Amino acid sequence: MISTLPVHYMELEHIYRQLEKRHSKSVAITSCHNQSGSSMLAYSLSKRYQADGYKVLLVDLNIQNPSLNLSLGLARDEWDAGASCMKSICAPSANGTHFLPAPVGNTASLSFRNQNVLAQTIEEWLQHYDRVVMDTSPLNASNYRNIPAQSACAEADASLLLVRSGFTTRNQLEESCQLLQEVKANLLGCIMNDRDHPSLTDELYRENRRLQRFLPAVSAKIKRWIDGSALLNLRI
Repeated sequence: MISTLPVHYMELEHIYRQLEKRHSKSVAITSCHNQSGSSMLAYSLSKRYQADGYKVLLVDLNIQNPSLNLSLGLARDEWDAGASCMKSICAPSANGTHFLPAPVGNTASLSFRNQNVLAQTIEEWLQHYDRVVMDTSPLNASNYRNIPAQSACAEADASLLLVRSGFTTRNQLEESCQLLQEVKANLLGCIMNDRDHPSLTDELYRENRRLQRFLPAVSAKIKRWIDGSALLNLRI
């Protein structure tokens, strides 16, 4: 199952509000490299849209490392950009979130390299759905077997770039932004994934839990101090 964020999660809500403020109907989510959390964010954002009553299509455009079929047990079909792919969409319910797993076949990646065809495909999706969320491959995974992430980002109303804290290098981030700039993608912003880079507050909580067994009274006092600290609980 895909890891997901709660629909009321503060950071997810901020992303959702920024997209809605700009009336973005199609969103491409990409990353500098693999294992940055783009699939998690794409799925969570789709569910956030669904919570507001939107009919949503979540499209997996990562042929190299597809996630929807593996995580949700969905079948992958042979479909191309420009050709009708509605029969390949998995619709668990009449409304809510529908899923389009990554395509199979030798011509799938080639069909997405035609920007006009890709734009027409997204327009076709939007005729049936209120919002379209595209989970793309990483920007550093450009090869002839994969769908170029920058192509999808160029045609989407908005793009989001995932950055893995403590792992993504400055050069990788600069190269990714340069690729998106070259195709004139509407980059809404970069999102920091702090999974492997916990905050000072999280580290203090973790260390304090080690004290709880031996010094419960001291541990409780420290926890109250952390909870009450305006500096440690300040969100930036």
